Amino acid sequence: MLIFIRLAYKLFDMNSSVILLPSPEVLPKNFNKLSSAYQFKVVIAILSIVLFFALYFSMIIGLGYLVYYSFIYPLGYINKFTILGKLGAIAGSVMLFAFTLKFIFNLKNSKPENRILLEKSKYPSLYSFVDQICKETKAPKPKNIYADPDVNAYVAYSNIWLSLIFPTKKDLTIGLGLVGSLNVSEFKAVTAHEFGHFAQKSMKIGSYIHSANTIIHDMIFTRDKFDNLLDQWRSSDIRLSFAAWIITPIIWLIRQILQLFYMFLNIMYSSLSREMEFNADKVAVKSTGSMAIVSALWKLDDGFVRWNTILSHGYHAVKKNLFSKNLYEHLTVSVNKNSSVFNQKMEALPIDHLGGKHFFSDEEHSKVGMYASHPPNSLREKNAKIPFVDCPIDERSAWIVFDNPETLQEQMTALIYEKYIGKKPEGYVEPSVLEKFIEDESVDDSLVLEYFNSFDNRFLNVPRIIDIQEVSNELRALSHVEFVSKLDDLKLELQELMKPVVEIEAVMVTAQKIANGVATEKRVVYKDIEYSKKKLQQCFDVLLADREFLFNNHLNGWDKKFLQFHYQWAKLQNKEEELLNRYTQHKSITSIYQDLVATKNIILHEIQEIQKLGEVTYDVLSIISTKIKEQASEINNSMKKLNDNPFVPLKNIESIEEMKEAILEKKGVTITSSSLFDNGRLDELFNAVEVGLLNCSRIEKKSLIEILLFHKMLKDI
Repeated sequence: MLIFIRLAYKLFDMNSSVILLPSPEVLPKNFNKLSSAYQFKVVIAILSIVLFFALYFSMIIGLGYLVYYSFIYPLGYINKFTILGKLGAIAGSVMLFAFTLKFIFNLKNSKPENRILLEKSKYPSLYSFVDQICKETKAPKPKNIYADPDVNAYVAYSNIWLSLIFPTKKDLTIGLGLVGSLNVSEFKAVTAHEFGHFAQKSMKIGSYIHSANTIIHDMIFTRDKFDNLLDQWRSSDIRLSFAAWIITPIIWLIRQILQLFYMFLNIMYSSLSREMEFNADKVAVKSTGSMAIVSALWKLDDGFVRWNTILSHGYHAVKKNLFSKNLYEHLTVSVNKNSSVFNQKMEALPIDHLGGKHFFSDEEHSKVGMYASHPPNSLREKNAKIPFVDCPIDERSAWIVFDNPETLQEQMTALIYEKYIGKKPEGYVEPSVLEKFIEDESVDDSLVLEYFNSFDNRFLNVPRIIDIQEVSNELRALSHVEFVSKLDDLKLELQELMKPVVEIEAVMVTAQKIANGVATEKRVVYKDIEYSKKKLQQCFDVLLADREFLFNNHLNGWDKKFLQFHYQWAKLQNKEEELLNRYTQHKSITSIYQDLVATKNIILHEIQEIQKLGEVTYDVLSIISTKIKEQASEINNSMKKLNDNPFVPLKNIESIEEMKEAILEKKGVTITSSSLFDNGRLDELFNAVEVGLLNCSRIEKKSLIEILLFHKMLKDI
């Protein structure tokens, strides 16, 4: 049927300006009526939840009675064996009862520390905006509205305990990274989507399933003081520990049964959740038309990457004592800089026969955390466009619905420094200073693309300097013009070497899609061997091993030829020492990265071995600790070797000491004489290694770009 659109505008004053928010007023009959599949899945979900809680509370009541019975059961003959049996029965039943009951107290109200409460008195325009959406969607108003830093928006019950019993209001959280990435129509669509969840009675089912999952997960996987006490009890004299040996297999059996229930509950709710998301998207369409929610999904992937890049740059800028008063100002700069490119991409999108532009290909999932577990974007786009509802798009920034957005942005920036980075600013730099830092952090992708992205998943392998200097007579005889010509031949050789790598990585993409359940294929074929979904890990292992073989046996040889080529070219221009310094420094940086990876791998390997053993002695832990510390000491040795070579400044890295701090804040990892298994030292080491890997990757990219720029300079002279 034809849809007649009349623009319904909500007018309210904000900073002496009037905002007009369009929405479709006339919609097809039963536009967002719940499907029979949705209703069926709701019934199955309710039955599953009732079954679980009936089982769980029956266990508690039964074991409670067992405790009572163990106390009142008459001894009969009184001797040391019956007394020990009585005490064992009491202790064992109490332990089983405690094991079952304790997990319900793990249900806690989540109170995120990264949020700011947006009071109605301070943000009347936002509340007017929200009220308008509530009217259009017929959703209840939120109890509170919060802001958090990220590309994010979600609803949650304000009290998880009360939500299990009473109709409880929900809280709305809006991510400022999301606000900074969308126009006001798209922001309205995303907010309306969340209000679609507000209106869904099935969301209460999600609350019950969350509670059930928390209980089951902790019963299956959590090991705490209870398990330690049971272990100690079993290790005592058999006359005292026989009850512990009896209840141990009972606890194991309970965990195995619940593990099956856990899997079933999550599969069932995953299916229901998919229908809930489609329904919430329909609510968004009801408020903003078909295009706004779809274009929001399309923009948010870019917004997610853009905002997290700003956060990363802000983190590294802190190491140079550069604090911004408003990080969101830099997000706006980034969005505006790329707006023309982004608009061109949108204009280039094909026309969709369902209406508007066609944004998503099949099987395409969102990168954004809030949508990562949702249905594929292609299906969400199709759902939003059947039927297609037309509505004008308001291209103004979503910030216009916030009163005094700069004040909120500055408050959130302060929270980011405190909660995310762990630093308190003593002063702030001018926006232009941090913007220059951000520009210097940006990688010139064009240089990497010239080499067919061959450095995406591997390092430029720098051999010994003496090997680089041993160039052939043919290279020595080349003139500058001949070097320029031969460089193209070198790139063509690399392109051929990369072909099998590209083929392997294409298979990896297919395997990943199958693993995520978004591929039409059911199995992967590689080297004439078929891998089903169950054997995908084996497939990945083979693919990674083959790719690593190509890197080490084919591309490493090309790297040597590549570096020798440019060394001789630099020598022709009396710049060979400058270039060799860059090669040497790059080799040192990659050595640090490799030591960090080796340390991480040995920690993970040894932890897995400990888990396989189940119980280990202190002597075994001491041996493992020594082994890990020996590998970790290699990190410190490689860090010290940075001093052995001339330092080459990199963008935003101006001294050797600054480079060390940029990799590891303490210029190394802390290694003490005591065991790593005491006082959380192993966790401290592992966290330092993880951060070091991220930081070292950043430095390695800078070093690689510096080398490629130097090579380019040789050509341009």
